[in-house]
Amino acid sequence: MIAICPFCRARHDIPDPAPASGLTCVSCHRRFAARRQPATVTAEAMPGVMRIERPHGVFDRPVVVARPAPALAAPAETALRPEPGEEPEPPVPPEPDAAAERAAQAALSAILRQIAAAPATPPLAAPQGHATRRIGVMLSKGGVGKTTTAVNLAAALAQAGKRTLVIDADTQGQAAYALGVAPSCGLAELVEGTAGPDEALFPARDSLWLLAGGKALAGLKRLMTRKDFGGERTLAEALAPLDARFDLVVVDCAPGWDALSVNVLFYVGELLVPVALEAMSLQGFSEFLQSFAAVSRYRPQLRLSYIVPTFLDKRVRGPAALHEELATLYPDTLCPPIRYNAKLSEAPAAGQTIFEYAPRSPGARDYASLAARVAQG
Repeated sequence: MIAICPFCRARHDIPDPAPASGLTCVSCHRRFAARRQPATVTAEAMPGVMRIERPHGVFDRPVVVARPAPALAAPAETALRPEPGEEPEPPVPPEPDAAAERAAQAALSAILRQIAAAPATPPLAAPQGHATRRIGVMLSKGGVGKTTTAVNLAAALAQAGKRTLVIDADTQGQAAYALGVAPSCGLAELVEGTAGPDEALFPARDSLWLLAGGKALAGLKRLMTRKDFGGERTLAEALAPLDARFDLVVVDCAPGWDALSVNVLFYVGELLVPVALEAMSLQGFSEFLQSFAAVSRYRPQLRLSYIVPTFLDKRVRGPAALHEELATLYPDTLCPPIRYNAKLSEAPAAGQTIFEYAPRSPGARDYASLAARVAQG
């Protein structure tokens, strides 16, 4: 039979049966015991093979003993498991990030100082005859839902029977994409005089028209800045003849601050500001208030009429807390929030408004409520 030393792996020819006193390796001179293969392997299957085992206690690895956890530190799943017959508590949302919370508080403090420093605005005069309302959807911060708000607000007002015009004052031209239309010309051509109102106004829906934006607005901005004087009123002078055709005009403004943004402020009479419920959006809102205060000195009739919180997610505490802070600062102008809804981001890809894409969704209900408030004035 063949035996293998467990220490140096040397092979040995031994008689059968093996000596009971063990074997001495001729290579490493260590003694080891030779035992047969276990009973699970028969001699017929593996003839002449023996199982060689290392002596007990030789070269054993150390054993790591796991210490039990302290009695006060119960496992999380045990601590959260309710008692029999007790109602389970809802999961606690995670706390907001400390840095984001400090930034949001700093922005709110800046907004509060600007509110305190703003002069009192005189009451608006009662409109005489037919007066077209011009509403600018504006904030210098991007990604807050300006185009979504402008398009769906205008669609809801049109469904209510109001003759509504959407003006896209953004070089991205996303309003036409959201409505699923492709006008050949729009705002830039109308202001520059290369297209008339009948050519530039595109009928997007019943009672809803569109003055499209796009890359052509870049040339219009250069035209405004090259004027020696009165450049800030270029838009108002070109669009004034359209007032007799519409009940409401909703202007979708681009993020940032340029000559076209100033023209919009000299054209509209009311401002609707979408504010995403997060720190960076509040900071952008604070900066926008400074620019608004500067323009208000030359246009005292311009009103910050509606503040619309967007992307309200009730599953976390941060947005809800910021909404409460805004409600304290603006109790009269703050509108019901627009809740976070995936359907609102899916609808533009289908070229539909939220009322066409998902009429029973929370987004449709929220924008219908906003339109009802705007219609009341």
